[in-house]
Amino acid sequence: MQLIDELKQIVGEEWVISSDEKRLYGFDGLSAVKGEPELVILPGSEEEVVKVIRLLISRRKKVIVRGSGTSLSGATVPLNGDEVVVGLSRINKVYSIQGLEIEVGPGIVNAIVTKNAPSHLFYAPDPASYQVSSIGGNISHDSGGIHVVKYGPTYNSVIRLKVILPNGEIEEFKPSPFLNPSSIFIGAEGTLGAILRARLRLFVRPKEKKSVIASFNSLRDAANTIVEIFRSGVIPSALEMMDRYSIIAIEKSRYKAGLPESEALLLIELDGSQVSEEESRVKYVINNNGGEIISTKDDSKYWNARKGAFPAMGTISPAYITLDCNVLRSNLAETLEKIREISRKYNVYIANVFHAGDGNLHPLISYNPEDFDSFYRAVRASDEIEKLVINNGGVPSGEHGIGIEKVKYLGVYYDEISLGVMKRLKITFDPEGLFNPCKMFGNCKVNSRELKVLWEWD
Repeated sequence: MQLIDELKQIVGEEWVISSDEKRLYGFDGLSAVKGEPELVILPGSEEEVVKVIRLLISRRKKVIVRGSGTSLSGATVPLNGDEVVVGLSRINKVYSIQGLEIEVGPGIVNAIVTKNAPSHLFYAPDPASYQVSSIGGNISHDSGGIHVVKYGPTYNSVIRLKVILPNGEIEEFKPSPFLNPSSIFIGAEGTLGAILRARLRLFVRPKEKKSVIASFNSLRDAANTIVEIFRSGVIPSALEMMDRYSIIAIEKSRYKAGLPESEALLLIELDGSQVSEEESRVKYVINNNGGEIISTKDDSKYWNARKGAFPAMGTISPAYITLDCNVLRSNLAETLEKIREISRKYNVYIANVFHAGDGNLHPLISYNPEDFDSFYRAVRASDEIEKLVINNGGVPSGEHGIGIEKVKYLGVYYDEISLGVMKRLKITFDPEGLFNPCKMFGNCKVNSRELKVLWEWD
């Protein structure tokens, strides 16, 4: 019996895609590089997932596990053409809720986790794509969001995982006093196995919340304010920054909110039992650094504008590259000024809108996908930003992952010994290299000029 017929027996004929529609699964949030899988399989239960993956392993087929397809690093793009995409968006059950824990399937959307939690609890990680991105993908990329500065990234909210490994065995990884083996799979981008189920941590909703919005006529003043807020002893639940160029994009879009024309806007959220005292400290810091506090009865329009900053870039250009390098807060001012210089050097529009509290930059680097030179300049600007951040103590990725986008940056950040450890881990779990090939380490044939630019230095 042919493979496709066996797969149809497991999941049903309508859930096996072999027609041209499979091309829709050939790209993700990194739209610059597109591939085409051999097949797409959409199992409807955990049992079907196990049967499908075990069958593919027995046939030595390459497997790409996919959730909602929102990866901004190209982590689910099939590059070789012989990969089978296994989509887990239908595996979206809530299995149990007990105390401060909730157990869910990998296909459940991030926002739905909190909706299913008791009203006094919430799930903290909230990437910008939280309305569509799936928990399996969030775990595989260690996604963050605006509340990461206080509540931590996905890593801090994963208690245990049920995983099917590349040898077909199913393991449940639980924490112990000595080791939390679940951490091996958080941020592994589907290269070590497929997540079948996740037990997640819920937090108690804070009794009080308060937002402080401030505008600045200087990037440096805004960046210094971020540092001084922490020095004052305040840990905000969220601290976001939008620069002049992100504000321009937002005000041209359906997300326009009447944002002031300024060099930078800070959105600060405080929660907990000491909000009033912390608000006073934050406002004191803002005033001392030349900021102007914006009085508003409705701060939701500012937060909605922040959440709409990424799609708003469509008013500037039809496509853009999104970096997510992390920089030390003390280096924010210098880094942001350097990014302005890089923008001018490569003649590309770069908007900065990011998680300022933990220094997780999101330069949105615009380009025209119909103009290869435009894409080339955008990538070279990305290269320069990444090297700038890494050489000043930062990291290449804070939440979007390596995928295919940042492969060459690993060699800048890690030494050979560290890379060797990660490669041995991959070989130990997946000696035949069947799970998500080409991601993180590359080692695949460069089959497009876009991929060549991404993987090779100028």
